[in-house]
Amino acid sequence: MTTGYPTPIVILDTNALLDWRVFKDPAAQPIADAILNGRVRWLACPSMEQEWHQVWPRSYLKAWLPDPMLTLTVFQHAQFVDEPPRGPYRCKDPDDQVFIDLALHVGASWLFSKDAALLKLARRARPHGLQIMSLQTFMGAQLTLDASCTAGGASAPANTPSA
Repeated sequence: MTTGYPTPIVILDTNALLDWRVFKDPAAQPIADAILNGRVRWLACPSMEQEWHQVWPRSYLKAWLPDPMLTLTVFQHAQFVDEPPRGPYRCKDPDDQVFIDLALHVGASWLFSKDAALLKLARRARPHGLQIMSLQTFMGAQLTLDASCTAGGASAPANTPSA
């Protein structure tokens, strides 16, 4: 089914991937389903995958019994692009700089993260059409991914009547 609108782009930081593939947080399911069903495009660059492969095997995550097949194959669902140029905003955590840079460079609608340094950039990123929030905030606000929406791909909460 073609809607006539471009497919929204999402960026997932390492914390969002941990929620999806290691912790199996239900808040990750709507975004995971949208990625797997092609309703959104998850873009990533090689340094993001490299960070993922450094983080998920860490000993403190073993208590969650991460499934190696889920963790090793997650980036098969991403569309890879080149490393982004440095963007206009500085992230206080240098390891997270690439996420905001890529999101702004490719015109992403969403950057999902729990990282405080990225979340602090949310207000400044909004005029660029980029929404930065955690998967849990997204789910709690009952937002949906909707390509026809112009405000960063976010539609009104599900329980709000549309005009």
